[in-house]
Amino acid sequence: MDLITHARAFDAIGDCSGSISLTLMYNLRAKPKYGAFKQAIFGYVDRPAFGNSTSVAIKQCFYTSPSTGTRVLYDKHTQLTKLTAELNCLRWASALMGLVYSFINEHNTTNLNGLSPSESFAIPEIVFVKSALAISDQEVFLLEEVINEEIEGPFIKYIGNGSVKPYDFLESKDRH
Repeated sequence: MDLITHARAFDAIGDCSGSISLTLMYNLRAKPKYGAFKQAIFGYVDRPAFGNSTSVAIKQCFYTSPSTGTRVLYDKHTQLTKLTAELNCLRWASALMGLVYSFINEHNTTNLNGLSPSESFAIPEIVFVKSALAISDQEVFLLEEVINEEIEGPFIKYIGNGSVKPYDFLESKDRH
């Protein structure tokens, strides 16, 4: 609720209370995976940044060069601007999702008349990955938690950054 009461854009530097210093390790020759506007490689930090894991997805924004058609990473300042906007979206989305689940839980508590939530209507619990901005002297990265499916259950990506339309390749209960 505090986010809504004090609504404003996320400031990557000013909002970094409790910043920490970590060592980020990754293979410089790793082949990135590309999304709509970010590339991702996987790496590690020297101590857990999200939960108990040291695994992280390391992301940076790119553009396609009009002259060569190749993907080119933005400079540090542009990375900071674009990745801060991404963090702001994740921050708002997570806060709003929290409000939705609070409403659902409150409704279920007061209106189910003894039925369990699964007997009335199964609502999946969807979360956004935890993320942070990593700034070094040379580069800026968006770090995201890596979901350990053996511990946390299956990771299913429902919506990508290129469209608000849910993926249409999902099957059975994931699609429902």
